[in-house]
Amino acid sequence: MPPMSLMSPDTLALAEWWCYRAGIFFVTSVLDDPAWLALMFC
Repeated sequence: MPPMSLMSPDTLALAEWWCYRAGIFFVTSVLDDPAWLALMFC
C-alpha cells in the first residue's frame, strides 16, 4: 500500500467507504446471527 500522500483523495474516500460498508455488513449479518451469538457467549 503506498503512503497516504501518494493516494488521491478520491481513492482514499472510496477505500474509507468500502471499510464502512464492510463493517456495517459484519454487524448486521454476522453479529446479528443467533448462532454466532450463542457461540460467543456460551
